[in-house]
Amino acid sequence: MYNKHFKPGQKVLIHSASPDRGEDRIENFSACCQSVENGILTLSLPYRADTSLFAAGNRLSVVSESLGLGLKAQAFYHNHIGRDVIQLRFDGHLQFFQIRPAERINLPIGIRYTRSTGDLQEVRQQWQQNIHRLANTPPGSLPKLPCGMVNLSSGGIRLGFKTPIDKAQLCLLLMQIEPDDAPICTVAEVVWSHGHGSADTCMAGLQFTAIMAEDQKRLEKFIRTARMNRQKKPAPPQ
Repeated sequence: MYNKHFKPGQKVLIHSASPDRGEDRIENFSACCQSVENGILTLSLPYRADTSLFAAGNRLSVVSESLGLGLKAQAFYHNHIGRDVIQLRFDGHLQFFQIRPAERINLPIGIRYTRSTGDLQEVRQQWQQNIHRLANTPPGSLPKLPCGMVNLSSGGIRLGFKTPIDKAQLCLLLMQIEPDDAPICTVAEVVWSHGHGSADTCMAGLQFTAIMAEDQKRLEKFIRTARMNRQKKPAPPQ
């Protein structure tokens, strides 16, 4: 059953379902299917992942696509093979769901990014430190971020980089969607990139892999409101 829907080379998204990781945050990481055999899913990781995810009995959700539908399966951590290959043991039936495209909008926001040179565990620690720092900074002392044009959804962002960036590289993002509000801090993974204008610049699409649940709701509301305001604008005179 499982090897019908999980094929070698297929990209999957892993979400930790363990209660001790908290329900106030959304944390995922990507992986690539190598094989499925006897209910064991073998995955290669594009970066060194957080070892705290891989403990005996740690419950995980595996999300992907198959036959034009979204696909979700429950699994437990099973084994670690070398530095960047893990095995998960499927548990229960597959769940299929309709894929709904996320609302996206082009607009300028305050944006700052830092490329990660470490592994997932290191960038997650930096993210948690930033979340704590922002939560404890008085409103009048919040940083003002340089403005940039982006394509934004609640699950990811497209933006330009001054120098080329590699697929699967992790970034720490700060996004200021309202001038007087605290920036949203997220970990994001590059899912595609290509040259833009010259060899020294590129455009890239990133998927949020770690974000506070409340910040994702802020993004959803902001995008919905911005889209409604645009629809209400009168058309320019002919």
